[in-house]
Amino acid sequence: MSSYLKFAIILVLAGVVPLGFAQAQPLAVSIQSEVDDVGHVKLALTMKNSSPEPVYHVRPMFHFHHSMSMMSKIMRLDPGQSISLANDQHPPVLRVGRYPLTAMVEYWTHPTSGSQQSVLVTDSFFFKEPVKSQVEGRLESATDSNSSILKVFLQNRSPSFKNIRMMLVLPRGVETRDFSDTMGFTMHGGEEKNFEVRVFRRENQEQDRFPVRLMIEYGEMLKHYSGEITGTVRFSPSWYSLKYMPHFTALAFMALVLLGYYYRIYNQKLKGSFHDSSNG
Repeated sequence: MSSYLKFAIILVLAGVVPLGFAQAQPLAVSIQSEVDDVGHVKLALTMKNSSPEPVYHVRPMFHFHHSMSMMSKIMRLDPGQSISLANDQHPPVLRVGRYPLTAMVEYWTHPTSGSQQSVLVTDSFFFKEPVKSQVEGRLESATDSNSSILKVFLQNRSPSFKNIRMMLVLPRGVETRDFSDTMGFTMHGGEEKNFEVRVFRRENQEQDRFPVRLMIEYGEMLKHYSGEITGTVRFSPSWYSLKYMPHFTALAFMALVLLGYYYRIYNQKLKGSFHDSSNG
């Protein structure tokens, strides 16, 4: 292989590979929970800026029991800085079981401009004893011209019916008109259900990958069962991002120029060899 062609391939790879890691999340978020014997819950949300740059206008919130609890806004979080916020708004729990928790944190990369980012994390706590939900599922995403279609697949793995409630947790940058607040239906033993939710990206929102959570709960006698299904809603094909279109265009142009230069040198050498053989 010619050195020119090797150089072209190295340049293309050097430009493409880092793009896969460009979405590194600078804000590390974790949930701490504590529940006593009578069902009182104490929560804390810890946020640490693990990037070399400060983040601004940090807005944390908790989602639990199909409700949302806003927490104090943080104007600036410097590199390496960590802060924990306490939350005592979780309602007391009565039924034995597992209770999911979801925290969503929004922040800006610049105090007056930049882009808004979202972090979505989940955790859970047990009251009395661990129990496992029998309703499982998955989320898939597909795109069309101006929206994304979130496909939800559910299955009741137990022999008895379940009256389930669901809550779809979306970051602030996206919204849906088909699934507001909570949604519920009955699933018979062994039954599978699937439905679609059309999701729209808000105006002037450039981000095209968003984490989503579907929280599922149901009750049986004195026990509470819950679970969450994680997924990603996207607004461009899986192999492509609108945000990186100029990068891919520039790299493709560079590759074409270098390959054209390589073939021109190759053709000149080929003509020179043919001319020498003809004179001989």
